[in-house]
Amino acid sequence: MNKTKKVKEQNQESIYQLLRTRGELTKQDIAQELNLSMPTTLQNVNEMLERGFLEECGVNESTGGRKAKRIRLVRDIGFALGIEVALHYVEITITDFVGNLMTNDMIPLVFRDEPEWYRHLGDAVQDVLKKYDIKTEKLLGVGISFPGIINAQTDFLTRSHILHLEYMSLDRFRTHIPYPLRVYNDANCAGFSEVTPERGRYLYLSLNETVGGALLEDGHLFLGDTFQAGEVGHVVLHPHGIPCYCGKIGCADSYLSSNVLKIGNRSLSEFFLGLQSGQEELCKTWDGYLENLAILITNLRMVCDEPVIVGGEVGGFMESYLDKLKEKAEKYDLFARDIDYIYPCHIHEHACSIGAARLALEEFGNDVFV
Repeated sequence: MNKTKKVKEQNQESIYQLLRTRGELTKQDIAQELNLSMPTTLQNVNEMLERGFLEECGVNESTGGRKAKRIRLVRDIGFALGIEVALHYVEITITDFVGNLMTNDMIPLVFRDEPEWYRHLGDAVQDVLKKYDIKTEKLLGVGISFPGIINAQTDFLTRSHILHLEYMSLDRFRTHIPYPLRVYNDANCAGFSEVTPERGRYLYLSLNETVGGALLEDGHLFLGDTFQAGEVGHVVLHPHGIPCYCGKIGCADSYLSSNVLKIGNRSLSEFFLGLQSGQEELCKTWDGYLENLAILITNLRMVCDEPVIVGGEVGGFMESYLDKLKEKAEKYDLFARDIDYIYPCHIHEHACSIGAARLALEEFGNDVFV
């Protein structure tokens, strides 16, 4: 590839990624955001319009001259599939070219690392594509959210405590899903689902039956040297505390898993309904939970100095209790003037599968333009 062609494709990939997160922009906006000259921007945008990736979608208000036309991605030019693999189910999500949720299907499928399970997963994917009449030529990529450490260089699962797996090749997914496919850590997927034009740098806390996290810089995942960046569930909160399933003592996971709140086989919704009615036992449990969460968040803030988004199952209920969480955090962060860096998640449901689909779209941009 000659140098001029490579630069052009890199510019088009940058335009694609920018519009995927920003929605609608003018050519002038694109030039300014990407630090490109107007002739370069016009040349690349016009070529992407001709290729069918972009469309004009209105004009800005006039400021005295010709009204600037807005540009956006053509949403139905293609689709992405996001698959969340959990212990007892598989969730399959379809998004449009921008990453907006279109459909979601929950399929009972207990995980087993056996050929039959992967065949069932492949059949489920084909059934969903047929159900919603998604043509295979329009399927741009498949992202799989998986609970474990994923080595992107070797394409191996390094370890999954929950599924009791180590050093598993990810090619077994491709045997029955014959589309461009990547596998990602589940918390990274959920964290990536929160990227917005205004929010691209943050640490995401995933508070589910296990605790995880993701670190994002400028809208991209930071994975670290061994692809374990964000594994905050195994930060030690209490050195002489509760044993963790990982083998250590006092990990955050032991104190902040959603299971801590599911007392007496209650669902999480039932816990918060009881909490709202003022049940003393639940109020005490929740107060202790928030105390531990405040300790973890303020420690993480001191390390990364980024906003912290509280997500996962518990994060979906957090907005009503944010002030109380911040009040507790004030006791542990004496360096901040205000505790103004804790936010509830935007995506309350299907975060892992939506994030997996959006990561597949990001991968599509990397492949098709560069």
